[in-house]
Amino acid sequence: MSEEEKFFEIEFKFSADGIDRMAFKDLAKSLNPTSFVYVESKDIYYAKSENEFLRYRMPSENKQSGEEERAELTFKKKTVDQNNWSRVEVNLRVDKNDPFLVNAFCEGMGYKRNFEIVKSCDIYFYNENVDLVFYSVKDESGKYSYFIEIEAMEDCGTTKEQAMELVQKYEKLLAPLGITPQKRKKLSLWEMYRRGFKGE
Repeated sequence: MSEEEKFFEIEFKFSADGIDRMAFKDLAKSLNPTSFVYVESKDIYYAKSENEFLRYRMPSENKQSGEEERAELTFKKKTVDQNNWSRVEVNLRVDKNDPFLVNAFCEGMGYKRNFEIVKSCDIYFYNENVDLVFYSVKDESGKYSYFIEIEAMEDCGTTKEQAMELVQKYEKLLAPLGITPQKRKKLSLWEMYRRGFKGE
């Protein structure tokens, strides 16, 4: 099995700047989630080139999330140049490692710190190996933006086609919030916030 087949991820992202968070939560709850978690964490992005980067997700700042010890170093790669919906994502757990050690590792591999953001996420999980997320992003200037994501969970035994069908199913269920296929964002957070490439 290839890297792309093993670690693929299907995800749709939408701007939620004009969507009421409580309306999203009410709708997500009405779809009978199996579990819910609220997570606050800092993500630090390290870049080697325009399309080659690592994300270091530090342990959650919310001490009641059940995820407060979890930290990840993530490699991501697009599989389609035109959008960010299908990609390879490999997550390496780095729990209890000193952030200075993680920083030294990234820089030793040729990746340089590019930017950091703080995310606050409401995450709802469903039986079909899909999760719905409403989250805020605070950038280094202190500006907030809001997003909704529909994601087919990684390594859950589905094919790409099945995962795409599941994500599209939940996209339709979010239609009362104004979510439509035409409003899918084509750029990843990396592409939105990165610095120092193509005149940015």
